[in-house]
Amino acid sequence: MALFPSLLHFAGNLARGKHVRAFEEAAADPEGAQRARLAEILERNRGTEYAGAHFANVRTAEAYQRAPLLTPAGLQPWVKREMEGARNLLTADAPVYYVRTTGSTGEPKHIPITHSYRDEFQRTVHVSLWHLRQRFPAAFHSRALYFVGSRRVARAADGNDVGTMSGFNFTQMPALVRAIYAWPYELFEVRDLRARSFLALLCATLGDPSIIAGIFPAPIVYLLRDLEAQAEPLARCLREGKLPALDLPSAQRDFFQRALGGPRPSLARRVESGRSWPSLRLVYCWTGATAGLYVPELKRRLGPDVAVRDAIYSACEGWCSIPMGEEEPGGALALTSHFFEFLEEGAERPRFAWQLEDGKRYQIILTTSAGLYRYQLGDVVEVCGFHRRAPRIRFVRKVGAASNLAGEKLDESHVNTAVARALAKAGIEATYFTLAPRLGGERPGYALILEAQGAPPESTLAVLREAADAALGDASFDYGRLRAGGQLAPLVLKHLEAGTYARVRQAKVEDGSAEAQLKTAHLVADAGALPPELRAALKT
Repeated sequence: MALFPSLLHFAGNLARGKHVRAFEEAAADPEGAQRARLAEILERNRGTEYAGAHFANVRTAEAYQRAPLLTPAGLQPWVKREMEGARNLLTADAPVYYVRTTGSTGEPKHIPITHSYRDEFQRTVHVSLWHLRQRFPAAFHSRALYFVGSRRVARAADGNDVGTMSGFNFTQMPALVRAIYAWPYELFEVRDLRARSFLALLCATLGDPSIIAGIFPAPIVYLLRDLEAQAEPLARCLREGKLPALDLPSAQRDFFQRALGGPRPSLARRVESGRSWPSLRLVYCWTGATAGLYVPELKRRLGPDVAVRDAIYSACEGWCSIPMGEEEPGGALALTSHFFEFLEEGAERPRFAWQLEDGKRYQIILTTSAGLYRYQLGDVVEVCGFHRRAPRIRFVRKVGAASNLAGEKLDESHVNTAVARALAKAGIEATYFTLAPRLGGERPGYALILEAQGAPPESTLAVLREAADAALGDASFDYGRLRAGGQLAPLVLKHLEAGTYARVRQAKVEDGSAEAQLKTAHLVADAGALPPELRAALKT
């Protein structure tokens, strides 16, 4: 057993107890907890410019609903002023960091981070990790793998760094806490993804992790694919104690050579035997909605001894759920972190957290200590039961993840269901896919843009196309009706050459995005929003 990491995990779990107790009290009385959360946020920031304009005299949750809803576009002028140095605009405490989003559904935007906001979302993390350790104690005895983005991709005029949420969180940890992690921050400063992947495998093998934590599961799948493909050079590197030729500056090469030290013959034998990370017991990442398409391959590669469990439903704007290690995706609403409202599809007035109904779907609205007031996150969630009296929620799709060319009213959940069924029927594992509209012909229709793992023959791809077209009709009655009536063209498959999506990922990393946090949209209403390499596939 790795004694040092195990002791750190134990100490961390003791510190989480107060957050768990506070959450359980909130779960017994969601209304009281949420009213108190709102009152605290509003009182602290009552003297700000935004409060003066919208809620200076508000004292109740009901009165607060007269304040305007804040859109991402509406937030940006306020954040721009903050980044230029203005203060007391959104929050009484000054921003200490700005997160630049990946821009997966539009232009990149910036979100301010304050110390009080970080305290808020850490409560969610503490409660979820406490429950995970109760269910999977063996996952908390060795080191962890945690996917991290860049701490700084730019610097704002006010002197604060601009970068990724994970990069900020990781670098804010005390050095002793960071010692739990097998991947040093320097790994995520490596720009070349091929070099980074090999070094990630090397550092993981040196650290023998017991848990992997990420957001989207695809990067974990890619890492495990690389572990299989790079087993021979990885074993040779460990056996000889020397890094192979990698696209690295000399300073980075020296850093990782020191981390490797000398020859590691016992670790080389472990890699050759197929047991590179024998302590691994848990992978913690999103498992529902779009992410769920990658889970079957993830589980296959991990084997039966490693559990896969849903991670916190979060964005840089807010941390919304507390998964507790259950098999089912979703988690209890993070009542002690932020104030939440929910707008039922088709309704005009949002509901409060204590008014939600099981099985209903809602758009989520946040109020946080980062200065986001009645902020429309742009996500649709579904209530899936309760923890005590706290609703459990799961992410369903982005609000804009829908398309309607001829009345078919497709949304991303239809695409996820249909393509998952088609991939299983064809026996294909996907590296990337998305459904995009095709216009300009006699009839509108859709193209399934896909990069498959391996090199499936044309006959297998034909099975996939036919199965996906049929499954879309099963998932969406109107798609099937319009296809049968000839108002929608048959589905077209655009198969990408191997490595296309890797180039897309590399380009995003070079722009400063966190590679492991790039989220894949499985349905785009506007093909023009796709990266150039993927748009080009529609023209072939």
